[in-house]
Amino acid sequence: MKTSTRLLISAYKEKYRIQKEKDEKQLELLAVRHRMTGLSKSGTELTPEQENSSKPMPTTVSPTHDDQKFLGLMERADELEREIDFLELALRQTLKIDRLDLRDQQMMHELYHGHRPVADVAHDFGFEKKAMYRHLYGALDAIT
Repeated sequence: MKTSTRLLISAYKEKYRIQKEKDEKQLELLAVRHRMTGLSKSGTELTPEQENSSKPMPTTVSPTHDDQKFLGLMERADELEREIDFLELALRQTLKIDRLDLRDQQMMHELYHGHRPVADVAHDFGFEKKAMYRHLYGALDAIT
């Protein structure tokens, strides 16, 4: 079995987790970009009683300046974009499975996402366990 086939199988096993993680990172990136525009609220908010008070309210001073906050947000956005690109690459690896014939795709799904015993999957598709793996690995080696 080639190394690329091993990578393909490991990516296929984690396909749904990768997609979920990618979606979470994209939502976080949207929140960071929203904060970068300056439209989101930041700092302390006063209660209605504090706003109507004639007495001075205590204020806190941030240890960083607005420029440093913006640079931090830019760095976080870049980091998130790199992580999303990496996850996208892993998801693209799983698309190679679509090049298999339908029977082999169904076998892969039953093995890695169906949570069924390997012997049952092999029997359902008319293989012995070892022959089924040999068949699948051969098909995957051919497409990678």
